[in-house]
This record gives sequence, structure tokens and C-alpha cells, in this order.
Amino acid sequence: MTAGGKQPSTRDALGYRAKIGVLVPATNTIVEPEMAALQPPGVTNHVSRMSRVKRPTHDMELYKKFLGKSVDMDQAIDLLSSCEPNIIVHGHSVDSFVGGLTASEVMRKHMEALAGGIPVMLPSFAMLKALECLGKPSKVAILTPWMPPADEACKSFFESCGYKVLAIKGLQHKTPLDIATATPERLNAAVDEINVDGVECIIKVGTNSSMARLVADMEKRLAKPVLTVNVITYWAGLRAIGIEDRIKGYGRLAENF
Repeated sequence: MTAGGKQPSTRDALGYRAKIGVLVPATNTIVEPEMAALQPPGVTNHVSRMSRVKRPTHDMELYKKFLGKSVDMDQAIDLLSSCEPNIIVHGHSVDSFVGGLTASEVMRKHMEALAGGIPVMLPSFAMLKALECLGKPSKVAILTPWMPPADEACKSFFESCGYKVLAIKGLQHKTPLDIATATPERLNAAVDEINVDGVECIIKVGTNSSMARLVADMEKRLAKPVLTVNVITYWAGLRAIGIEDRIKGYGRLAENF
């Protein structure tokens, strides 16, 4: 069965069920391989890169000033839409949280207009969909790779959507490339740190650190759901276009919903 979303003008020999457009920052080295591992049969991924935004980590006021700003995103979407994907998933999470739900919706509509009506799945909306599927656990903890201003924007987003953030930890990587160096040991330790009393669900944002393959073991150890952004955004993109394949090995949400 072919997928929904924006229907391509031709039937692709490999992506005969769906073509997924993936938009990432130029420095991101994790989204592409993690999402490739999630592809169901007959689904192909097609990546376009945006130039990096230089957020100075030595000055928090300047860092905050550059939140929510993407360089040449419009051009990257134009290039990506040329291959006629059924949907575009955004592999850059911080911008989707800045400014709350209203700003996220404005961003989504802008991207869809640029793409000629191809639907777009943002990490922010994907996380909300995932939390809904889990019965809206009200008390969450959040792990990010970011500096405090970005952490605050993310925390504010979830709180404005009705969730109580009991703990948040930013790993404060100095550069975008450095985010991808986060080891399983560091990520596991950080998740254990934010798993304070009362937390019902762990949320990990920041698309350039690799946690997809750690989720299943984390959930067993913690006895609660763990939502990691690359898995959740790709999962939500598939579901949005009617592909219901269960994705095994990447956590209870992708496997059961």
C-alpha cells in the first residue's frame, strides 16, 4: 500500500510506498543514519542540508538571539521538494520549540508553503503526538545537548502545552559537531540524573546526539517510556502519511503505536 501525504507524480522503484524528505543542519551527522535504520520496506529517505547557524556558546545573550533562526532553510526545502517526497520530517529540533506552539505552527505552515503543499512534521508536534499516544503522562523530564537559553525555550514549550517539567538537563556542548560525540555512557548517566521522583516520561531532544539504540534498554531499566527525538519525529512522519509499520528495537512507542 502506498502512503498518503503529497502524492508524487511517479511511482518510485525503491520508495514505492513512500519517499520521506529529511531536512537537517549541515553539521548534523546523526539524523541521517538513525532515520535510515528506521525505514520500513518500500520507504526511502532523501536528505537536504541547511547551512549552520553559529550560536556563540561563550555569550548567552547572543546565543539566545540566534535561537529559532535557520540559514538558507528555504533553499534547502526547495531542493528537497524537487524529489517529490510524501512528507518532510525536520531533523532540527531546537527551532521547533522556540516561541511555543503558535510559533511552531507558523513555522510548519511556512515550510509547507515553500514545499508546495508537501506536509511537514516538526519535532515539537511529533513529541506532542507521542505523548498523546502514551496517555499524556503529565510529569516529564527533558535531556538536551544545549545551553540554558535553549533549555528554557524547550521547557517553556512543554509547560505551555500542559506538561510539568520536573527536571531538565542540558549537556552544554560547545559546538554542533561536538553534540555528536555524546557517548552511550554519558547519555545513560544524564537520563538517570533527570529521572527524579515523580517523572512519568523521559524526553530527549537535540537531533545530533545518538540515543535511538539506547531507548529500549533505558525503558527496561527505568520502567517508563523514553522518547528520543529522531525516532519520534520519523515515527510521527510515517503515521501522518498512513504507514503503520511497527518499528522494533527503538522503544515501546514505535513498537506498539
